[in-house]
Amino acid sequence: MSIFKILRNNALRTPGKIALILDDKKISYQEFYKLVLQTILNLKKNNFKDKSVVVVIEDNSLSHILSLFALSYINCTVVPTGTYYSNNHLTEIIELTKSDGLIGHSKYCDYFKKKLKIKNFLSTNLTNKFPYFFVSNKKKFKLRNKIDVNKNFIITLSSGSTAKPKPIVFSQNTKIIRYKLFKKLYNITSEDTFIVTSPIDHSLGMRTLYVPLLSGATCVVMSKFNVPLYCELIKKYKVSFSVLVASQIYEIVKKKNYFKNFYLSKGLISASSKLFNSVKNKILSKRINLYEMYGAAEVGTITSVNLLKDKKNFKSVGRSYQKNISVKILSNQNKFLPNYEVGEITCKTPGKFKFYLNSKKLNTGANYKGYFKTGDVGFLDKNNYLYFLSRKKNIIRRSGITIYPEDIENILLNDKKIHEAAVIGKETKNYSHIFLFIKKNNYIDENYIKNICLKKLSTFQLPNKIIFLEEFPKTNLGKINKKSLLSFAK
Repeated sequence: MSIFKILRNNALRTPGKIALILDDKKISYQEFYKLVLQTILNLKKNNFKDKSVVVVIEDNSLSHILSLFALSYINCTVVPTGTYYSNNHLTEIIELTKSDGLIGHSKYCDYFKKKLKIKNFLSTNLTNKFPYFFVSNKKKFKLRNKIDVNKNFIITLSSGSTAKPKPIVFSQNTKIIRYKLFKKLYNITSEDTFIVTSPIDHSLGMRTLYVPLLSGATCVVMSKFNVPLYCELIKKYKVSFSVLVASQIYEIVKKKNYFKNFYLSKGLISASSKLFNSVKNKILSKRINLYEMYGAAEVGTITSVNLLKDKKNFKSVGRSYQKNISVKILSNQNKFLPNYEVGEITCKTPGKFKFYLNSKKLNTGANYKGYFKTGDVGFLDKNNYLYFLSRKKNIIRRSGITIYPEDIENILLNDKKIHEAAVIGKETKNYSHIFLFIKKNNYIDENYIKNICLKKLSTFQLPNKIIFLEEFPKTNLGKINKKSLLSFAK
């Protein structure tokens, strides 16, 4: 079964049901399916074909969503990107992936036609210079294509905090496996309404797009996340389920006028990083099913816990939810460790990605005995609940003591006056310096921060320098970009 065929079955089964809500426009499954067919015809007419590698430079738009489904039918490899990338960054991606087709605004078509050897262009805005994406084609569509669900389908970029994200390759089959795992884990039905808040060119945004559309549910798509609109859409369209990154949840909780009426009937998943205990308690006080999960773009969701129903494992990120998903902790000497010993989190799952593009070194280093090495540090308890501690690369070692930046950050962020904080370490020949970054506001100064540190941190955790920032550099998923913070660590 392919992505296209699952969509087709949903359109035949419930043609009048709303599939997509985008900018308040409602599109039924029948209408959406017809638009996908129309897109396929336009792509074929303009020489997009099997084995083409197509970069899509769009944000959370209808043309981006249609491209994902239509290109899956044609057996193309899709490279989803967004307009927030610089032209230089897009050039690197196009050259790295050897893209020979481009779908996007005419300004990108024009720029890359002059700069790179791309064969085929399709403009998403009306223009005389390039073929237009939404042109109506009355040609009769014949379903004859044999879809290869195991070939390279999506090349997406990892959503971590590095300046050089890794290109990750997925097959359609992997995306379908992940959809089925997610659907079963969270009991998703066609009666649910999802909301997409992350860029769909990233793994998380794409997952929250595919799950409802392949489940026959309704999908509300936000072009960009903001709390007032998010809360308005939840109420207006009776959204039942949402997946948010931790930074988005913090924004909602801080805006008290919106949070007081915030509710999701089915549940809320916190992704990308652990929530602070105080925030968890606030959400649970509203009787919302709050799921803490652990996963990565490369492997999808690995562990999960419903904190409303399983409060004794409040501090964990859950445990494996399928027999064929396994989590183990690996030592620096490549030995699997017993429970409660700290090491690198590794996992085995049928939802694992195919490979990293053009990097034998990355592919070799990321695997051990069939387990994917996540680069995260944690431990398992006696019941195999996973406890996340830190990114391996973020760990600071000072005088033989291991320091987890997240521990320091959590202590600072439990103070109501501190809205954002981040800790990084910087090595010198003889010493590890700790830099504490705080978002500037009118209620705090350096003495205020120092007093908290002296009262609540151990001496080995004390920062060498406190730096106030007007704004933190962030990734497109809203994570603090710690690599960018290094430039301020002086």
